[in-house]
Amino acid sequence: MLGLLFLSACTKTPEWTLFYYNDVSALPVVPLQTEDIHGYYDTLEQCQSKALGMQRLKQGDNMGAGVYQCGHLCGLDDKSVLVCKSLSQ
Repeated sequence: MLGLLFLSACTKTPEWTLFYYNDVSALPVVPLQTEDIHGYYDTLEQCQSKALGMQRLKQGDNMGAGVYQCGHLCGLDDKSVLVCKSLSQ
């Protein structure tokens, strides 16, 4: 039992959420949408690295490389609207 308690104390919830928007050149002005989530990361650097990798993969397409933002501590508010404490690129 003590081992299980210790193990659960070591797990950490990712703090950063990657929002990636395919085939656009500017961030959309609409509120954040769950369908734009492309992963959860422990650090901002991990989130940015994944997004830049996705952009590199898309550069061969003639539709554009897409844009991204990384949200810190995201979740649903009391009106079920997706909000983040801060957004970074």
